[in-house]
Amino acid sequence: MSNGMKFLLFMGALGWGVIFYFAGISHSPATYRNCGERPERVNKHRKPRMIGGENVDVNVWPWQVSVLYQPNSSAPFSQVCGGAIIDDYWIMTAASCADVQNQSKLLIRAGSSRLDVDDEFTQKSQVARIIKHELFNPVTLRYSIALFEMKTPFVINEFVYPICVPDNAAADHKFDSCHITGYNAQPGGDVGVLQEANVFIMSRSLCNKPAYWNYTVSADMLCVGEFGGGVDGCETNLGGPLNCYIKMEQHYYLIGIRVRATSCGEPNRPNVYLKVYTLYYWIERETNITFR
Repeated sequence: MSNGMKFLLFMGALGWGVIFYFAGISHSPATYRNCGERPERVNKHRKPRMIGGENVDVNVWPWQVSVLYQPNSSAPFSQVCGGAIIDDYWIMTAASCADVQNQSKLLIRAGSSRLDVDDEFTQKSQVARIIKHELFNPVTLRYSIALFEMKTPFVINEFVYPICVPDNAAADHKFDSCHITGYNAQPGGDVGVLQEANVFIMSRSLCNKPAYWNYTVSADMLCVGEFGGGVDGCETNLGGPLNCYIKMEQHYYLIGIRVRATSCGEPNRPNVYLKVYTLYYWIERETNITFR
């Protein structure tokens, strides 16, 4: 029986009958969507690695994917972007990650804690269709969002699992903790290993000061990280997720996707993310999925 539906039995002249009525919805939309269901993570320590965080198993962040590209038939696939699973057929990433001449050269890899190891939990799918926001501006990075539809759906399990897509109501919530995630691409560390870092959301007015991003962070973006540098996703994690936990909902939400990947780890250059919830209705329309 669907949630919120109840019934009453009654005795009539023709025998037993049933009256159905709807009670209040007792669960959040996120629970109904089966998304973002992971315990909240609170990091107490940080280490100076690719994103200023620590190695982590993929079942902690099972929506994290690697966007791989093969420039020619004799070259191997290599990571060019990060992304997040929002449905078994769909991933979300930055619009800049969709600037490829041939989408058949793209491969989406999920369910793995390392880029160089395929194990029983690793899943791969080719891209059937790319939807890039029609208002994307490659100079200002406004509307830098893209949706990749998979040729074959991901099998949802403990290691491959969608994150919740927030609507405008997310702006009214307190984000109890936020993490950036991605695969380390920096020499000197554990290259190709999934990592996490606990980050804090900064005010846009502060992030836009001349000493920082100098008024280039628009209203549909937010800044995270540390002004001292060191907590960063770097170039190949463009399009990667900003995972924020809302304790009231007890789920993780895809609050942001990485839209700027220059000045990696430098002081006064916080990470810049698109606010996903500002484009909820575009996401809903293009995927034909109601995420709420």
